[in-house]
Amino acid sequence: MNDKKNVLICDIGGTNVRFGLYNRNQGDEVTFDGKYKCVEFSSFEEAVGTYLKNKKIKPTLCVIGAAGDLNDMETEIVVTNTPWKASIPKLKSYFPFFKHVRMVNDFALQGWALSELGQDQYKPVFGTQKTSLKKGKIVVIGPGTGLGTCLIMQEGKKQQTIYTSEAGHNTMPHVDFKNSDMNARRDAILEGLKKHYAPQTPITEHIVSGTGISNVYHLCVSDTIPKDKKSKVPAERIEDLAKNGDENALLTFKIFNAYMGAHAGSLAATTKTKHIFFCGGLMASPWVLNQMEKSDDFMKQFTERAALSVAMNSVHFSASLYRDMSTLGAVVRAKRLLDLNDTEKAKASANRDLLFKLTTLQALVEEEGGPEAFKTMKKLIRSVEKFKKAQQGRGAYHTR
Repeated sequence: MNDKKNVLICDIGGTNVRFGLYNRNQGDEVTFDGKYKCVEFSSFEEAVGTYLKNKKIKPTLCVIGAAGDLNDMETEIVVTNTPWKASIPKLKSYFPFFKHVRMVNDFALQGWALSELGQDQYKPVFGTQKTSLKKGKIVVIGPGTGLGTCLIMQEGKKQQTIYTSEAGHNTMPHVDFKNSDMNARRDAILEGLKKHYAPQTPITEHIVSGTGISNVYHLCVSDTIPKDKKSKVPAERIEDLAKNGDENALLTFKIFNAYMGAHAGSLAATTKTKHIFFCGGLMASPWVLNQMEKSDDFMKQFTERAALSVAMNSVHFSASLYRDMSTLGAVVRAKRLLDLNDTEKAKASANRDLLFKLTTLQALVEEEGGPEAFKTMKKLIRSVEKFKKAQQGRGAYHTR
């Protein structure tokens, strides 16, 4: 049976795929009650089919968030770290009951979530004032397993526009510690990254991310990065070591903060934004954020962006206190699909009503004619005019 009340939410990661349902009557929460290993399925469609069969439902609306390269039409994505290629046309061919499907880059979901955050769900950092998340340009940075970045544009009463980015794959920005010992350490780490990732050139993500923290820590300890991912010390463990005073772990976060500052500074200079927003992953840790604020490594590298150094001092910084930004972003997209569905229902109802009135008028003209037909015609004209006005605003719903 078709399920018109729920929106299917799909979260495709590199290791797992999660499924859940969003119902507008149940608040902004999504319960992900389906979680599968990606390697257990030959395709995304097979995984979707398994979940829907287990739940015995046929939802008509679907939102898909995935880590990977989304095409320009936002209808297909090559998923990172899996052999899957998720496609809206293919999904609809497998499941024809899907009426509307939206595919979103996983980090773009974090951007969509900003519009839903309440005043108590984010805070200013670096001593700046709390500013609105609903206007202007905002660069969103989220160091997690990788380094996510997106740009939010909000102009007047227009709907927000989210521009995703692979800025984390940029070449490593320059960092100068103004200290010969630290600069020597920096050079050794960069050399270690070159050896480990050869023939590829090291990118910002190789330092500014959970993976990057692990890289830097190993290079501080032994000058080498384990080839086997299972042998690497995870960022969470390195954070615990730093909290307990481990020198190499503390040095790791000092380097992380400096490169994060340089990365954020480059983005602010490029986009001319006045607002940097941190979220998810590492920044969900109060300790990591506190260390970044306490040290001067971030701000020194952020402000030293050549001729723009004065302008950089006026940038505002905020950080999310809401841990699951991706799910909240999926809820925002789900709400928009439900709005679109409701609008289309209203339009269909108006069309049916108009058709009935036209049929009635035709019958009156054919059978009676005279004043009664004229009165009905005048009412019909007014109805058509109202209908046209009602349609003028519906374009806002036809967006991805």
